[in-house]
Amino acid sequence: MVAVTTICLPSLAGAASIKEKTSYFAVRGATLDELDRDLNRRGPFVSETGIRHPGATEVKFDGKVTYKATADGCAVDKTNLSLDLEMTLPRWVQSKRASAHTRLIWDTLEKDIRRHEQRHAAIAKNWLKRMESAIRNLRTEPTCPAMEAMVNTVTQRYLAGHERAQIEFDTIEGREVNFRLRRALSRALSEQSGQ
Repeated sequence: MVAVTTICLPSLAGAASIKEKTSYFAVRGATLDELDRDLNRRGPFVSETGIRHPGATEVKFDGKVTYKATADGCAVDKTNLSLDLEMTLPRWVQSKRASAHTRLIWDTLEKDIRRHEQRHAAIAKNWLKRMESAIRNLRTEPTCPAMEAMVNTVTQRYLAGHERAQIEFDTIEGREVNFRLRRALSRALSEQSGQ
């Protein structure tokens, strides 16, 4: 139940922005087994894993960096990096046959899938800020081609760091998924019985 993030390397053209879009896919079923089968059948296909997931976040970095001549050579003039985030989440088309227990478990699972994908988005936003700061603070290079090469090196380093952070997050989430869902379900049951 771990989603994977797709990373596209920057083409160094675009405008400074963060764009977020969420789309949904319908999940049908009245029992937990039916919902699980439909999630596995309809969930977003992630090419990196070759399987469908209960949710996914696609991340695309882009940007434009301009340069300026200085007395010492060439420096970064402006950075306009951008980030496109597209989340795909499940939406249950509830069956009248579904039990209250099934509805409670689904609500718990759906919240966890949303939280997981929102965390992928937050990781990407953090790395965007870090990358932009690193590029802006580069020291002057003797020539603008050398400056551009340095920007490309730094960009690749930060994109690789971002990818590692996303993989590490998925690894931890994958190890803790059962414990986390049991805890969330226990909390939901307590809240329900307290009403």
